[in-house]
Amino acid sequence: MSEVFPSLNTKFSINAKTCTLKYNQKSTGKTILENGVKYIIPIYQRPYSWTEDQIKKFIDDIFFSYWGNDGNSPQDFIFIGTMQLSERQSKDEQEVIDGQQRLTTFLIILKVLKHKFPQSVELGNIQLNWLHTKVNNGDQQKYLDAFIASDLTFDSETLNPYLKNSFFINEILTEYINSENDKTIIDIDRFTRHLLSNIYFVVIETRAGLSKTLQIFNAINTTGLDLNGGDIFKIRLYEYLKDKKGRDESVFTEISMLYQKISEYNADLKYAATDIRGILSIYQFILIAKYNLPNVLFTYNVDTFFERLFDGLLGVNQWEHYKNNLSNVELSIREIEKIIEARYTWERMDYSSAEDACSIQFLWLSRYSRYWILIFIFIYRFNEEDDYWNKMLLFAKKLSKLYIIYSIRFLRAINDIHTFTYSIVRNLIRDSFEATIHSLNEKIDKLENHKGYGDLENAIAGDITYNSKVKNLICRLSAMLEENYTTTDYDEIQHIEQKLFESSIDVEHIQSYHDSNGDKRKDIWDEWQDDINSIGNLMILEESLNRSIGNKTYEEKKIHYPSSSYSIVKRQVANYDSWSLINCISRKKIELKKIIDYLFENP
Repeated sequence: MSEVFPSLNTKFSINAKTCTLKYNQKSTGKTILENGVKYIIPIYQRPYSWTEDQIKKFIDDIFFSYWGNDGNSPQDFIFIGTMQLSERQSKDEQEVIDGQQRLTTFLIILKVLKHKFPQSVELGNIQLNWLHTKVNNGDQQKYLDAFIASDLTFDSETLNPYLKNSFFINEILTEYINSENDKTIIDIDRFTRHLLSNIYFVVIETRAGLSKTLQIFNAINTTGLDLNGGDIFKIRLYEYLKDKKGRDESVFTEISMLYQKISEYNADLKYAATDIRGILSIYQFILIAKYNLPNVLFTYNVDTFFERLFDGLLGVNQWEHYKNNLSNVELSIREIEKIIEARYTWERMDYSSAEDACSIQFLWLSRYSRYWILIFIFIYRFNEEDDYWNKMLLFAKKLSKLYIIYSIRFLRAINDIHTFTYSIVRNLIRDSFEATIHSLNEKIDKLENHKGYGDLENAIAGDITYNSKVKNLICRLSAMLEENYTTTDYDEIQHIEQKLFESSIDVEHIQSYHDSNGDKRKDIWDEWQDDINSIGNLMILEESLNRSIGNKTYEEKKIHYPSSSYSIVKRQVANYDSWSLINCISRKKIELKKIIDYLFENP
């Protein structure tokens, strides 16, 4: 069965046929080993990696078809799924797109059988030079060559995956074909004929570019591992650099080194700071800004962004928002490497002050946390400038303040800030540090520009418990401003960051919302109204301490407050011997001014 389909610039074909290994009883059937083809495992494939469990199931299925469950049934056909090959090349070579693990396991089985039964005529006629692998830049082929030439001194600890699996295969085959006194209980030539003629699979041959071939693979793949976004990017970048930029196959080693570099950095850190998709999410923003692509592409999932970008660059498909925008786009291994360095530079650097550490935490706590990758874009862009680290910390502080302001003003992330952030990404890539900071300063501006709809001052001064994000931002910011947040002492920076953002904390009502005296609650609510949920009556407190004091009176609470590690709690006891609505309103004015002055840098 063969079909030809029109494409944008060329045609591709899909040809499906039923195959066995060597002998096919069907008049229209095809075989793998009798057509003189050498099967090539492309450089972008994973190494051979079947485990003992997968091998055992594979061989169990073969022997079940040979003699059934009871060992006495007649031979039967077995179907083992589909395999995908490229179109046959001029040198009678075909690339194995899907089926590497099964084809390789067949080869190992045949090698082990030839070793065990050197007198077999059928096995003696089988050559083992029909499989070649380009994986790992030739290292995998060295293992395969060594295996084929080996006299099979079985070693389960060898690093050679083919020899290692031959050990497992030999054990399984021995168990099946030998009796308790080690005498063969099957006719080996008959079994070999069964192996070569009764095991069927559908071979799908595709004539297409690599991108289309992989698309077909993902559609039909039912065995092995699905390709994830990182796998696909590696393969399509290889295709782009090889077919569009004229690089040779060795470029795949350079691409693979990017992945290895991420793994090595994570191993050094002893935690996974990121993965290739995290790096590509940064690259996505950089490419959009560098080549002035449409803003809507910032919103795309990273896998979708690169899938459609490659479709356009390789002429597979021209998606909306990519059309007429890709003529100047260039992808670069060096750029990705530079992004990786920027990402892990961040992991190795220390904050200059507690405020710097808290600014990043507030950025994460805001409604715009996904934009913390702008920090890495900053490092990528400016890491060769003098004093770039302190410049980055200033940038992070400004960005954090902007996101705090808009997270408090509005109950959701708003398009205006998304759009502004996209402009900041473009500033980072295309303009100077000074221009970027100027844009942030203009957007933050002064309090008067944050009134009206979404009035910032009213939002801070009003009931802040209606929204947990607003409550947490305001109360944690208030608490930070009572700490020695300008300290540059390393240990103190760590202590302040940890207790404000990593410890288990609650937001405490100084005048309990549910007063322990149930008869007084309604009167308190009527008197205090929204002020009972205002920043005047709220402060952070250790969760354990908050739970222990419950809804006690202020007289009882202030006995326990001094045990808190938070300066704002200690100051509450020092400043207010008693607690009332008048004190709450007074404290609210102080808190409001303190927060506004900080956000707008008023002296």
